[in-house]
Amino acid sequence: MSDSTSNEKKKAKGGDAAFYDAKFGIEAMQHEPCENGFTWRALIGALFIAFVMFPGIIFMGLMIGEDMGNAADWVVIILFVEIARRSFMTLKKQELYILKYTVSQLSTFAGGTALGGGIFAFLVFQRYIRNSEDFHNFGIARQVPDWWAPYGDAAYEGGFLSQVWWPVLAVTIGGMLLNKLCQLSLGFLAYKVTVDVEKLPFPLAPIQAEGAIALAESSADKDKKGFRQYCFSIGVMCGAVFSIFYTGIPILTSAFFGKSLQLIPIPFLDLTPHIESVLPGAILGITLNAALLFTGFVIPWRIAVGMFTSTVFFQVFLNTLLQQNGLLPSWAPGKDAIQTHVAATLDLYLSIGIGTSFAIFAVGLFGMIKAIRGYSKKKKAGEASSEGPDLGKFWYHDKGRGDPSTKAMLILWLAVSVAFVVLSNHLINHGAAPEDRFPIGWLIGFAFIWTPMNTYINARMSGIAGQNAGVPFVFESAIFASGYRKLNIWFAPMPLHNYGHTADLFRVCELTRTKISSIFKAELLIFPLMLFASFIFWSYITGLGPIPSDQYAYVQKFWPVHAQMRAVWASSMQDGQPVLLEALKPGVIGTAFGVAVAAFSSFSWLGISAQYLYGAIAAVNQYPHMAVTIFTGACLGRFVLAKKFGRERWQNFAPILAVGFGAGLGLVAMFCIAVNFLWVSIGVNY
Repeated sequence: MSDSTSNEKKKAKGGDAAFYDAKFGIEAMQHEPCENGFTWRALIGALFIAFVMFPGIIFMGLMIGEDMGNAADWVVIILFVEIARRSFMTLKKQELYILKYTVSQLSTFAGGTALGGGIFAFLVFQRYIRNSEDFHNFGIARQVPDWWAPYGDAAYEGGFLSQVWWPVLAVTIGGMLLNKLCQLSLGFLAYKVTVDVEKLPFPLAPIQAEGAIALAESSADKDKKGFRQYCFSIGVMCGAVFSIFYTGIPILTSAFFGKSLQLIPIPFLDLTPHIESVLPGAILGITLNAALLFTGFVIPWRIAVGMFTSTVFFQVFLNTLLQQNGLLPSWAPGKDAIQTHVAATLDLYLSIGIGTSFAIFAVGLFGMIKAIRGYSKKKKAGEASSEGPDLGKFWYHDKGRGDPSTKAMLILWLAVSVAFVVLSNHLINHGAAPEDRFPIGWLIGFAFIWTPMNTYINARMSGIAGQNAGVPFVFESAIFASGYRKLNIWFAPMPLHNYGHTADLFRVCELTRTKISSIFKAELLIFPLMLFASFIFWSYITGLGPIPSDQYAYVQKFWPVHAQMRAVWASSMQDGQPVLLEALKPGVIGTAFGVAVAAFSSFSWLGISAQYLYGAIAAVNQYPHMAVTIFTGACLGRFVLAKKFGRERWQNFAPILAVGFGAGLGLVAMFCIAVNFLWVSIGVNY
């Protein structure tokens, strides 16, 4: 059979040739009817994540502070694509999109605290925080409400189903359920306004949609073996070999010998005490986590440069200069990298972070206004859709697209918001004298004014410019402005959120021709499944030993830092607790804001990409050794591998290699974790 005939057949089959020759147009498929994406394949994928990958996600977070990132999503998806090929089945793009959504929701990971594995991860963390040394030192451990975490020995006895955990479970699960219902209902309303009424383009949504479409087309071609498979396989092998030394040996030696042997320091080798005589107050270390090299392969070059330059300048050289001039009074000789970082944060960088956060918001808001004006000019010039807003579309029930009733979603949001306000008010003000209560007007304003306004603004920004901008420290400012002094408000679930990103989610559904009802069906599975699997695996892991402990290197080092910073904020309104007030320096906040805005303005005027600044600001108060490794990966990719393979080809290789590396790292770690669990189950001294 000739090549031309073969190509014609591929095109007739609707295979992935159009994707590979870059002629695919996503608008060409918008005439297709929407189809249900929640099928038995999504169900099996969710079960695979919940009962096979959950333990690995949990253990990797506790030990090395990382999950498998997008690798968890793509491992499941690629596995299903390959199974479908060998079973002579074709996966629809709708199925793959919902499968990826389901997997990503189940594998959600809280980066800084290394919390993965569902709801009970947060309960374990909250238990540690309340009973931590820092909360006792600040004198607030007993004041933390029992509905947030149990206190004392009772918190560690009897498991999560013991009576002391009942109020915690009720509040946590209830708060998360209300939050999810608010997200889906208000997010859908924002989608109706921005997409149906205002007809905004959502420029980044097609990029997100193309992944599912390309994989679906690849699944339709049973014979094609493209470079993606080979790149992914190479990445898997690299990740697997590295994982043997980085996670495998520590996990297995911990199981067999009761003590973890780390051939590669986790999370980093701390050099800070060794350089304090030369660079007092500086932070320096070496991280040999190869995953950061692969991060450097895919991160934009400008951001990598900004991160490296900023963190080395501030945390190594400027810290030394500041300490020598008495501006880091909390630092003392003998402190390691983490203790030095906390001291510098309280002395200076907390204020710098607040100032730069407001600067980023101001710049983002300015960019949104500029984009809106540009979009309006295009409409007037006929370069964009000249149709005006169609208010009738807001109430139109598009059954073919799988829309729920707009009225039902509006009623659901109102009802859930009322319930959220009632719950928050009860937890904060129950039993308090009228003069000591937190004003319920703030809660009503959060739920019915700020949250919908913030959601709409961010959905509109994303719809026009693909950008988002959140106003920082709204919750903290409300507490300070109210004068409320009781501790419980810092731990209560609040009706204060931004659901603008959900409009993007529904827009991608529309572009992939997936019925929006598929998302709601998937959520009906995700929440109870995550709850059950989280309870099973976290109950088992907490039964193996205390968390944190030497067995879990990452959380052993970093959870105390989170406890200290949480104690600083929670005690800020207490008498005799001036730590936060001393840490907040209005002059530094204002200076940081002004310098950051001036830098953005200067870069814009000079025509220099703002990505340098975004990377720099994000890394001002980060550990330099991590940014150095990422920058090393970026240099290796840009100046060595891109030249070897060609820049365009390397840009296609790098993300697939990074995903494969994460998959290999995770799979080997999961195997070792399974051996660890089995060995502990039969008894170490068996």
